Amino acid sequence: MKLETLNLHRVRHCDVEERVCSFLNWTDPPCRIITGKSPIMKELVLKVVDRYDYCCYNESAINYGSLIVVEDLIKDFE
Repeated sequence: MKLETLNLHRVRHCDVEERVCSFLNWTDPPCRIITGKSPIMKELVLKVVDRYDYCCYNESAINYGSLIVVEDLIKDFE
């Protein structure tokens, strides 16, 4: 399945909230947000994702620069 993706490379930290909100307003989870490996960028994205009551996790054990956003992590384990 191909996921809708928001790439935040070269986006200033002060613009992250607006970009992520705009993306999540028009995209249904699951989706991907590419943050790069910046801890500040990831924290900014996580705050916005939390406001939408979504969850996210690293795309893979070797790719920490990309987050997968889902509605609920628990549903996948039931």
